[in-house]
Amino acid sequence: MDHPSAPIQVAVCEDNDALRDILVSVLPRFGLRVFGVGSSEALDRLLQERPVDIVVLDIGLPGEDGLSAAARLRRERPHLGIVMLTARALLDDRIRGMHQGADLYFVKPVDMAELAASLTSLHRRLAQAKPRLRQPWKLSRGRGVLEAPDGTAIELTENERLILACLLADPGTSVDREDLIRALHWEGGEKVYMRLASAVSRLRAKVAGAAPEDAFPLRTLHGTGYAFRMDEAPQS
Repeated sequence: MDHPSAPIQVAVCEDNDALRDILVSVLPRFGLRVFGVGSSEALDRLLQERPVDIVVLDIGLPGEDGLSAAARLRRERPHLGIVMLTARALLDDRIRGMHQGADLYFVKPVDMAELAASLTSLHRRLAQAKPRLRQPWKLSRGRGVLEAPDGTAIELTENERLILACLLADPGTSVDREDLIRALHWEGGEKVYMRLASAVSRLRAKVAGAAPEDAFPLRTLHGTGYAFRMDEAPQS
């Protein structure tokens, strides 16, 4: 099977030492990174110490049982993958486990290859469903770099940097063409406005090529100037 580029982080919460050792030693052969604990209390400590993508829970744990832990983790960590691995095979137990927040339910003994494939598939589904954290457009003034919401760094010419520095000084506020021309230190004349429009057009094309998934919110206010409005799609 194909392994993901970054190992999936799995926490196994199982109080049977022998079975826990097997899971911790065998699952990494399938490209997973696995940590083992023997109780829900130890699991909580582990989750505080390191990022974990999926937890594999036994039901019959000492202290807080696996069903209670699953329900609590679902409330506290809605994007965490939760898999029940237990000897309880009755349909009512399986249904209860799913209602308590489990994404998958396996009955012991389990085939390790099947479990590993299921964990990988679950991680892929969770990653697709999880909203991406995105930043606003950001100008790194000292380096002449525009950072797109997806993190793409776009190298700017000095003229492009000066234009964006004016527009991003107060995003959403209109900036007159004359103010941009002064910031660019360009001489006036009949063709200076066309020169500015061409510079803005090239900037738009550069950004669209580098970060096609992010609409570049540089708006043209015809006959007056430009504005950088992050909450609106750009106008041509």
